[in-house]
Amino acid sequence: MFETQTATLAKARSLTRLAAQWLDLIDFRAHAAAEAFSPSMSTYHDMLDPAATDAARLAACRGMRQKVCRRIAAERLDGEAAFARRRPIDPYGLRWRTTPDGATLETIASLLSAAIESFQACRE
Repeated sequence: MFETQTATLAKARSLTRLAAQWLDLIDFRAHAAAEAFSPSMSTYHDMLDPAATDAARLAACRGMRQKVCRRIAAERLDGEAAFARRRPIDPYGLRWRTTPDGATLETIASLLSAAIESFQACRE
């Protein structure tokens, strides 16, 4: 059990780090007037600081996932409008109907969700 919990926590920390690196890479902003995800934010440190507690990491992941999901919805609306205008050939119905930023945010949201699930599994 101990080894499994240790591995699960390591996975959660790694997923959190990857999500934060992506957020930093794309200069994520929760909205147009928000500051970019950077060292000036406490969430940045909660996600990337090796000395941060797992509780702080979990809270940061939850907060960032909420902000990312809000942006995903907006990007999806933009993408669906563009898709309707261009009407690209999509015989399998599998083309993204979002913007490139939206697709990136979908991936980040998946990383955050997996990190949250892993942290929660260790709390039980």
